[in-house]
Amino acid sequence: THGYPAFLMVVRMVSKSKFFLGLVQGALYLLALWLVLRYLRTQEDADLRRNVFLLAMLPQLQLLYYVGQVFPEPLMVLLLTALALSYGRGMGRLHDPWVRILLLVVAFWVRPIVLLLPLFLLVVDLFLEPRAQWIATGRRHLVVIAGFVLLGPFLFACWNLRTHGYFKPVPLTGSAVISNLGLWQLRLPGYGTVHYFQYNTFGREIIPWVDEANAARYYSAYQEQWDRIEARAATAMTPEDRAHVPAMMEHNVWATRAPAYTIALDQAIREENWAMIKADPWYYLVSRLYTSVRLWVTNINLPMERVIYRLSPGEHPRVGRPAGAMGWAKALIPFLITFVTFGLGLPFLLISVIRDPRRWYARRYLLATVGYVWLIHIPMLIQSRYTVPVHVLAILCIVLALTDRKQAPAPVGQPGR
Repeated sequence: THGYPAFLMVVRMVSKSKFFLGLVQGALYLLALWLVLRYLRTQEDADLRRNVFLLAMLPQLQLLYYVGQVFPEPLMVLLLTALALSYGRGMGRLHDPWVRILLLVVAFWVRPIVLLLPLFLLVVDLFLEPRAQWIATGRRHLVVIAGFVLLGPFLFACWNLRTHGYFKPVPLTGSAVISNLGLWQLRLPGYGTVHYFQYNTFGREIIPWVDEANAARYYSAYQEQWDRIEARAATAMTPEDRAHVPAMMEHNVWATRAPAYTIALDQAIREENWAMIKADPWYYLVSRLYTSVRLWVTNINLPMERVIYRLSPGEHPRVGRPAGAMGWAKALIPFLITFVTFGLGLPFLLISVIRDPRRWYARRYLLATVGYVWLIHIPMLIQSRYTVPVHVLAILCIVLALTDRKQAPAPVGQPGR
């Protein structure tokens, strides 16, 4: 989608330096933190909560890492943080429905994964609020949903129709290929692929799921699956596809495809995904449960000495060891930070919500935004960066749970609007 490229274009009008981009994205990150501190100013024990929050943010190296990279995560951190906080008291102009619409629309054009977020927030409210308030709640949400759909998915679908000939509110590539990588990821440690994405690796989990012999068999099955996918989609290839796609793949250039071929590939991959799930539903369930944790906790990434990208009889991936204390520190520190922050913090948060649901009623939009981004990525490839846009919100919720006065639960009341 056009959102982040447009953002980069505006930044490059001022300076083409990557350092300047880092400064801009750093400012966005600081603005998100400022909004949280402003929100905490309205809470009981405001000074304590703000200090604990800042202390909790200090070691979050994964957030600082993306500030200096050409990735949309810092922008999404600001957009989703502002959106969730707009439902809290004392947030000024953020309460305006048109501000929420703007935040959602920009977030959609940056990352279409937020497509269902407004509907998800409506469902959360209808589930939690009494039926007598459903009409008022529905009206409030439908204003935001209508504005979001008109300026976000509908407008993008119109662009798709004009440009590619298909009225579709999300990119034509779809998410099936990402889900396919996720289905195979745990069974192909140390392997890679040149299908669809050139030289994409499956990674290697510190907790092994298969042995070397089974991984090799699974890699053969993976290659056979992609032979079927490409044969099924080949009927939709244009002459330009037949001439250009192999050349782009051979020279490791990001391959672009005609709209009909792109959609045919997405459909063929989706069919193979469903066949895998039906063939082994227990593996799918267990692997998704594991993914739900790994989306928050960074893997202990050991260096790979050899990655296998094509069938090579007798050859297997080879994992190395970090070089010296600095190498081990780079491998262990991200894991330890995310394990303590989220691996321990999120279960504590869940227990706090279960024990005191009345207090968390007014904070439900914080939880819902975090929950949506988490849940929507579980069927996909394991990438801990997928949840980075809501790390600030998740840490805010954990801090609130840690600093709540257990003896004085907050009364039920309508959240600020």
